[in-house]
Amino acid sequence: MTRSLRALLVLAVGVVVLPLIGGTASAHSGGLESEAFLPRVLALDPPVPGLEVSVVEGGARLGIVNRTGQRVEVLPPEGLARAEEPVVQPGGRGHWADRRVAAASVTRPAEASPVAWTVPLLVGSEPVVVRGETVWPPPPAGGGWWAATVALAAAATVLGVLSVRRERFAPVVVVLAVVAVGAHLVHVLGSALVPIDLSYWPAVFGTAGIGVGAWALGSAGAVLTFAGRRWGLLLCSLGGAVLALVTAFDTASFTSSVLPYGWSPTLDRVSTVTTVGIGFGLFLTGFAVLRGMTPDDLDLDDPAADDPPPSGAGHERPSVPSRTTEEA
Repeated sequence: MTRSLRALLVLAVGVVVLPLIGGTASAHSGGLESEAFLPRVLALDPPVPGLEVSVVEGGARLGIVNRTGQRVEVLPPEGLARAEEPVVQPGGRGHWADRRVAAASVTRPAEASPVAWTVPLLVGSEPVVVRGETVWPPPPAGGGWWAATVALAAAATVLGVLSVRRERFAPVVVVLAVVAVGAHLVHVLGSALVPIDLSYWPAVFGTAGIGVGAWALGSAGAVLTFAGRRWGLLLCSLGGAVLALVTAFDTASFTSSVLPYGWSPTLDRVSTVTTVGIGFGLFLTGFAVLRGMTPDDLDLDDPAADDPPPSGAGHERPSVPSRTTEEA
C-alpha cells in the first residue's frame, strides 16, 4: 500500500474512532434528556399578582419570575436542608430542580393518571402554595422513526456507493452531505434554546461539540466533490460518520414523549432521523471510497511493493541468433 494511502487510513480511523474515545454525549443542550413525563403548574394558592411560576427546560426545573415587589422564598422539603431552592428578590428570576416534583415523577401510575405535587413559598411573610401535577403523555410510535432511519441509511449507502463507481453521480453525495449537516444544525439550534442558564450562541457551540468539526468536514467534502476531487467523497464520509455518532444517543427521542427542544418535537425527531440515517450511509460509503483508492494488486505486507522494480532488474534479454549462425 502506498504511503499516502496508509496515512489516509490512519486519518479515517482516527476521525471516526476519536468521538468514541472522547465519549459520545447527547446533543441536547445542558445535559438535558428526553423523558416520558411532564410536570406542569396548575395554580398559585392563593393567586399573587405579579408572581409567575412555570415549568422550564422541558420539565427539568421550575422557574419563578417575581414582579410582586416582595421577596419570594421557595421553602425546601419539610425536614430537609435547603439545596437549590432559591430566594428571589423583587424584579428577579430564579429556577431550580424541585425534589418534590422529582419524587412525583419517579414512578408512573398503572392507570397513567396525573400525580399531584405542591411546592410551598413565602411571598414576603405570606404563605403561598404552588399546585401542580406530573403527567405521562402518550409516547410516539418509535418503530416508525427507526424504520425511517434504517431506510434512509440504506438509500444513502446505495446512492453513495453508486457515486463512487460512476463519477456522474458524485453530486448525489454533495446533496447528502449538505442535508446531513443542515439536519444536525437544526437539531443543535433547537436544543440550544432550552437551557436558561446559558447564552444562546455559547449553548449552540457547546451542544454541537465535535459536531462543528463534522460540519467543516462535510462542507469541505461537498465543495471538493462538486469540483471533481476524489478526496471530497472521503471527507463527506468522515463528516457523516461523526454526525451519526454524536447524534446516535438522541434516538431516544423516538420513544420519548417529552423532548428538551425549543421547536416542534416532530422537527427534532425528523432532524435526528436525517442526521443519523444519512450520516451512517455516508460512513458506509467511505469503505467504498477507500477501496476505490486502494490498489488491489499490491501486496500490503511488502514495503517494496510501493516502488516499481528498477529497469532491467530480474529480466534477461533473450539472445537473438546471428544470421551467420542460422546459415551454418
